[in-house]
Amino acid sequence: MSRIKDALQKARLERPETEAGLPSQPKPPVAGFPHARVINYSEPSVVQHKILTYPFVDNDLNERFRLLRTKIVSATQQTDDRTFLITSTQNQEGKTFTAINLAITFAREVDHKVLLVDINVKNPSVLKYLGIDEQPGLLDCLHDNVPLSDMLICPGIERLLLLPLGCGRLKSAELLRSRKTCEVLQEMKRRNPDLYIILDGPALTDGVDAIVLSDFIDQTLFVVEHGVVKHNKLAAAVGHLSKDKILGAVFNKRVG
Repeated sequence: MSRIKDALQKARLERPETEAGLPSQPKPPVAGFPHARVINYSEPSVVQHKILTYPFVDNDLNERFRLLRTKIVSATQQTDDRTFLITSTQNQEGKTFTAINLAITFAREVDHKVLLVDINVKNPSVLKYLGIDEQPGLLDCLHDNVPLSDMLICPGIERLLLLPLGCGRLKSAELLRSRKTCEVLQEMKRRNPDLYIILDGPALTDGVDAIVLSDFIDQTLFVVEHGVVKHNKLAAAVGHLSKDKILGAVFNKRVG
């Protein structure tokens, strides 16, 4: 527990810097989450990973994610579905790219807050894509009973919160597959009726994690790298999930 407190205190004391080495102005905490820490994203990192926030600009990509957001809202507007797992058949199909850009698009265009959760034990990538160093997160919350509100990060994008996976020494899939994870997610949803929760999850070929996690959330969005995964392999992967929880598929075409 003291290790986590020390890490949190260090993060609060460190002031983010701009490229010129000058202190930047931290964004105010997201309303309703006063304990969220401000750790601004790295501009070179978002450009490198094609994340739709300043200074990266791609109008066509932006429109594609706006259309995806519109379709999701339309498909779920008659329900209270607000927790979404992003998964795929195998790794390197664009899960993290899709999860982050979808979360940013939701945060920009709806009158809601968005929580992006990194829940991929074997390859946590959300913080890496945003250029933020490893931070305490969900695993610390589950293992040490640290309040989840203390684990949240404001990355400098309005109405967007991050919940990192957490400490490397605690990377246990058993923790994430426990009912406690389900309880944490459901409690976050229940206590915050204006919050969308997007989970950047593991691939189905990485084991049973994605299958178990799909039972904890409302809907699953499947990312498919166009022209890479064979139809029979994709069908077999989707067959592991409950049909009533599959929201749809996103075909991702790798560029660069």
